Amino acid sequence: MRPPLSRLGALALALCAPPANAVVSRPASLIPALSLAQSVPAFRESMLTQIRLVSTLSSQSKPSLSPLAASLPTATDPWRAESARIVGALVAQPAAVSAHQSELRAVLGDTSVDELIKAAARIQVAAASGGALAEELDVLRRGLDLGDASAVEALANRLNALFEASKTPLESAVFVTAAGQGGSKKPLVSLSRAGEKPAMSAAELEAYVVKNAVVSPRGLKRVNFASGDYRPEYDAVLRKLGVDATVIKAPSRAELGRFKEEDGYHLKSEYVRWVMPAHSLEEHERALGKNRGQFLKQLKASEGFKFGPPEPLTAEKYASWYPLYQEEIVLNKPGGKSNVGPNFVQERIEKGDIAAWHGLFYYDPADPAVMVGGVIMKAWSERGMFVMGYAAYRPDFRKANPNVRNLAEILPLARKLGFKVVSFGQDTNFFGYDYTLGLMSNKAGHLLTPYPEDEIVLLKVLDTRKILSVQDKQGKNGGYFFFGIKRDSPLVERYLASKEAGEPKEAQELLGGGYFTPEILPAARTTVARRFKGNDPNPLRVPSGVEVVELPMTPPSSGD
Repeated sequence: MRPPLSRLGALALALCAPPANAVVSRPASLIPALSLAQSVPAFRESMLTQIRLVSTLSSQSKPSLSPLAASLPTATDPWRAESARIVGALVAQPAAVSAHQSELRAVLGDTSVDELIKAAARIQVAAASGGALAEELDVLRRGLDLGDASAVEALANRLNALFEASKTPLESAVFVTAAGQGGSKKPLVSLSRAGEKPAMSAAELEAYVVKNAVVSPRGLKRVNFASGDYRPEYDAVLRKLGVDATVIKAPSRAELGRFKEEDGYHLKSEYVRWVMPAHSLEEHERALGKNRGQFLKQLKASEGFKFGPPEPLTAEKYASWYPLYQEEIVLNKPGGKSNVGPNFVQERIEKGDIAAWHGLFYYDPADPAVMVGGVIMKAWSERGMFVMGYAAYRPDFRKANPNVRNLAEILPLARKLGFKVVSFGQDTNFFGYDYTLGLMSNKAGHLLTPYPEDEIVLLKVLDTRKILSVQDKQGKNGGYFFFGIKRDSPLVERYLASKEAGEPKEAQELLGGGYFTPEILPAARTTVARRFKGNDPNPLRVPSGVEVVELPMTPPSSGD
């Protein structure tokens, strides 16, 4: 689940923002560089790209950092060489990551810093026996010695020059377009290109994969192709390179015409937003129909625990809940990752939005001082919804169906605060590997409706072996599932018009109104649920009113 929470702005005290026309001239270590990354989104995105590259390189059987060392500036990323220099220096000098960890997390986010730390550890282990990798680390260390004040000052001077140059747009540059909503605008990673690029050679394609591959926490590897870069004839090479899926970001009209659903190219959004009307608890029970009895039974299961009511989020309650989150979600959940840090409340206070945050916490009946679970929530006025955000529970308490109790407590609060929509957050729109099919079924069972959100892409699954490795206790595999976008939906034409205007919009901006209002395109008109079944005969609970298409999962040996 990924409710969009802004991580920028958390350096008001830790970092001094650069003046309007320059980086601080005499830096103290990396603080000016990180401050610049905070205020220049293109520089920050460039650093994130280099972190993803290092993560991919570190996962190879014989890692080499030569692509990092060879990074050169481009028209679309003039920061690339310096970003690679900084990230390479951090990999080669892991003590510097520890020294600047709080600043790095505030600017780059917990997930990216965790990815950097893990990648650096893998690289250090691989280089321990010497050889070419150890020499490459030495080159990166000498390229930017973070303990050498003169080297860091030279870095600041180069960043100064790049900042000044960025004020004059280059006529030949292809600029990334901004998209988003409310106060959390973010740059799309997609590039707008005029038509298809010339075919890449095998070496060029391999380099493209190294740069643009994203490996999920559990290991599913996909390559993000910019619109115009992908060709079907690449698939055989991609499989040999260990690629499980390809994604075409912000596809063009020509690509939608050429790459069809029946050939395995699925139009979808990168994320799905789960929402429901903020009706009363009695209305919700009536809407459940024959499932009302099960709902009441699950609600009763939590009555032995001390809980609620929902309350404004405080540093004290968050400090008690956060270790649960780290242990149960980040460390023990397959593919777990940290989306909030230990200083979350302080960051919200500094940003001035702590009043929007609430918490609902549960305690052990045997010892009411011991917290056994909880959820933190956001009253998101910009989007007109009350969002159940991050949750963590002890295993014994999960048996008490806390999400049912959460719903019973959250609906009255949302109505009291004037919200007409309740959201159970975002999920990555691909269930069956990192995100379980059960998660999707659980949310569907609460009468939540899925709507497309974030970037619109074309997905093609190339290799199902990793997905097939996910089995239940009976050795059965459920397959994979996602919510596609109907190609004849008005959403698609609206998207293409925005793409052809040079500003491809994200899905939630194209729906036409607030959720459950007459103006919005209804989910039944935009969404088609696609399930590729494994050998598990049990049906999935899916959202009512959404068309479901079921197909057998393609065996790994039968190609496309």
